[in-house]
Amino acid sequence: MKRTILILLAILTLMPAALSAQEGETIYKPLGFGFQVGVGGMVPTGSLGDDFKGCILFTGGLNLDYNRLRFKMDFDYGQPSFKNENPYAVYDSQGRNLQLNATANPTLLGFTLQLGYTVLRQGRVSVTPCVGMTASRLSWDINRIKYEQDDQGQERPVIDDVTGVHKSNIGWTASVDIDIRLHGKLVDYPMGSDRQAHYTSSVRISPFITHAKFSDFNPSVKGCCVGLTLSYAGLFRTLRTP
Repeated sequence: MKRTILILLAILTLMPAALSAQEGETIYKPLGFGFQVGVGGMVPTGSLGDDFKGCILFTGGLNLDYNRLRFKMDFDYGQPSFKNENPYAVYDSQGRNLQLNATANPTLLGFTLQLGYTVLRQGRVSVTPCVGMTASRLSWDINRIKYEQDDQGQERPVIDDVTGVHKSNIGWTASVDIDIRLHGKLVDYPMGSDRQAHYTSSVRISPFITHAKFSDFNPSVKGCCVGLTLSYAGLFRTLRTP
């Protein structure tokens, strides 16, 4: 008798969770799409940190979720400042600079593709590790210097030419999306259909690490950029049709 009661109690305990999972699978389609937009910061390490400082990042992107899988496409913008005024190490025979940065802060543009898998869903929190590739581009102006004698016969540096430079990199990246759900509600399907979708909004905290290498500097520079972004994320999941 006691064994039967324990079995019944176990069934009654597990039944709500089973029904909830079945209901979720029945009501919503497994494919969802969404977006995120936010701000964060990063700090370069290795020899990258000898030439560049950290910066604030502005980020935005699109997501595709299928069950626990997540495909992310992100765009990033930042303006890291220089530590090295002559990153190409161009000097004359006397060791004087022949090139100097004309721009105080170069422009950094990044594009990232990542694939992730949600390993934890507990209450309002989900955790999704992601890995992928990133393409970045640094752009700034360089002053080319020459030395001329002034009226007192002293050699002074003058700007001979201003040249724009663009440096690109393709490397690997890894991140962890920690989503804290704010609320969910039914909305009209955003693609113009008469159907409805379930919209979920979340706060997304994403620590990340990205590898980069610029081989044409003298010497070449490489290292990892570590940072964190804080974003607002929205996800639409279509309701199944009866």
